[in-house]
Amino acid sequence: MDKLNNTSNFIKTINGIHCSQTPIWLMRQAGRYLPEYREIRKGAGSFLNLCMNPKLSAEVTLQPLKRFDLDAAIIFSDILTIPMACNRDLKFIENEGPHLKPIKNEREIFELELTSINYLEPIYECLSLVKSQLESEKALIGFAGAPFTIAAYMIEGKGSKNFPKCVSFFQNYEKSFMELIKKLESFISNHLIKQIEAGAEAVQIFESHAEIALKENKFKKYCIEPNNNIIRKIKRKYPSIPIIGFPRKAGNLYADYVSNTNIDCLSIDQNVNIKELLNNLKQKKVRSLCFQGNLSPEILLKGGKPMIDSTNKILENFSSVSHIFNLGHGVIKETPTKNIELLIKTIREWNK
Repeated sequence: MDKLNNTSNFIKTINGIHCSQTPIWLMRQAGRYLPEYREIRKGAGSFLNLCMNPKLSAEVTLQPLKRFDLDAAIIFSDILTIPMACNRDLKFIENEGPHLKPIKNEREIFELELTSINYLEPIYECLSLVKSQLESEKALIGFAGAPFTIAAYMIEGKGSKNFPKCVSFFQNYEKSFMELIKKLESFISNHLIKQIEAGAEAVQIFESHAEIALKENKFKKYCIEPNNNIIRKIKRKYPSIPIIGFPRKAGNLYADYVSNTNIDCLSIDQNVNIKELLNNLKQKKVRSLCFQGNLSPEILLKGGKPMIDSTNKILENFSSVSHIFNLGHGVIKETPTKNIELLIKTIREWNK
């Protein structure tokens, strides 16, 4: 699996090979905004049932590529499959999001293990199914949440804006918190390696709540170092597999993340000023790499001329470097499909 897909603009671009067209895929491109997804989701019974059914999740993964001219498929799954595999009673509650049995003390961390090495097998089976059906010029992306982001959910027991229970826990029990981070590093590394073995041609690490660590001056210890440990482990086994890092809302520390991790592509959120970021990296003499992003999902939701103008500005600002077009976060469920069609048309025409 560790070889370059020479027909994929996505893979070529992420490896620094110039392509006449900017590749595009979208975070959460398979999801509730698609009527065909809603139909399958209704029959699956629950979100987790859908994630863990290889045949159905493969179908959902391929849906956006059947409808749109996208350059990559990303496996339909969730970052919280790792705590689910640690027997933390994961549930997704309508209009509330994920809930899981929270870690309440240090003992629970030291006892934490994956319940079974085969527990996540349906995800790898899904990847193999998608790979067998995907056109050769389309890339297949696997993914996982980063250790800090997953630890935040595991301690909080649910999603949160500021994760106060998690912050309190690592402030009072830092040694135990680092034990949790280390265990998650191992689980996540193996999960991503298995995704590569099942057919993923690139993987993305979602550090979705980097800003929490950043606010507590723990970004390097809790985000950068664990992310880089995972990247090192993957690269030792699969040195040619591209890795995308997404430390969402890292602000001025995006440059530090690049400097201290061996990622191949940096994905950025919509709040980042592209010119400032590129200048900052240049001043710090940071190695060249590929960038991914960063249209606002809210602008995509609105569509029309503001979306076209924002898209063209992003393409112009990234024109001197390798760039994969994406959003600063996931597609909003109310987004009209016609807006995505217009977005792709705008990108294809800009490259002509």
